[in-house]
Amino acid sequence: MLLGLGVLLAGCGGEDSPQARAAAAQRMPEDAALAQLYGASCKQCHANPGAGAPLTGDAEAWAPRLEKGMDTLLEHSINGFQAMPPLGLCMQCSEADFRALIGFMAAQPQPAEGH
Repeated sequence: MLLGLGVLLAGCGGEDSPQARAAAAQRMPEDAALAQLYGASCKQCHANPGAGAPLTGDAEAWAPRLEKGMDTLLEHSINGFQAMPPLGLCMQCSEADFRALIGFMAAQPQPAEGH
């Protein structure tokens, strides 16, 4: 399992900054169920500047992706895209979960409850 994660992360590249790493590593969804999904899957790449994935909370990095639309981001999350594995390592995530996780990582306002 660790070897597989290492291979996924090694292929991403990207710049590393202490501020970016600290900010991304600290962020967690307010919704407990969503936080559990994020911590078990998304956080591995989206809180690691060296992974090359857009960091959680980095609105500037997410902006060009959001411009493609939620349907495209959802398709990339489910089917995989470039270095992102299919389902983003979240085999139990529903479409609603992916939408909420994308919104959280892209620093969009979150709904008060549920996902």
